[in-house]
Amino acid sequence: MPRQKLAVKAWADYDIGDPSQADQQELSVAVRRAAKAANQRLLRLERAGHTKGIYENAMYDLVNRRRFQERTGKLSLNALRHEYKVLRSFLSAKTSTVQGRQDTIDKRYKTAQDHGFSGSLEDFEFAVTKYFADNVESLFSSDIIYQAITSGKTDIIDAAVDQFGADESKRGSALLYYLKRKESRKRE
Repeated sequence: MPRQKLAVKAWADYDIGDPSQADQQELSVAVRRAAKAANQRLLRLERAGHTKGIYENAMYDLVNRRRFQERTGKLSLNALRHEYKVLRSFLSAKTSTVQGRQDTIDKRYKTAQDHGFSGSLEDFEFAVTKYFADNVESLFSSDIIYQAITSGKTDIIDAAVDQFGADESKRGSALLYYLKRKESRKRE
């Protein structure tokens, strides 16, 4: 039996319009309701092990907190407006739910397969994590990295990173190295 999707409330269920036009009471109620839903989503993402992407963005926005503020009584009007905007950003994201995150992962994998990737989902996620790291992205654009992953030419990326390191000043040299090696493979 296929797994049923749960009905998840959208941001529209919490939206009160422009927060600069709302009074403190109205904002407080909206933030409290939205924070409760957002905290449940954060907890579910944590339990599912999805602590990248929108989860990381939320942690960055929360600064020194782990959860959104559900107790809004002592927050100033400006603090309420800020919390409202952060909540809007988080709850509006498709990947803020476990199902939305999984759908996005599956869609990316399917697209990669359509572009020629032949490995498993785990292989694809490993490659994305490995090759979209800072040291590789300092040498190559995301388009080049994606092409290398989907076409199975990540060994050329590895060789270029070994040769040029993460030195951004050698970005052009690394790209030429990659393109020459890729072309020589086509001839073989």
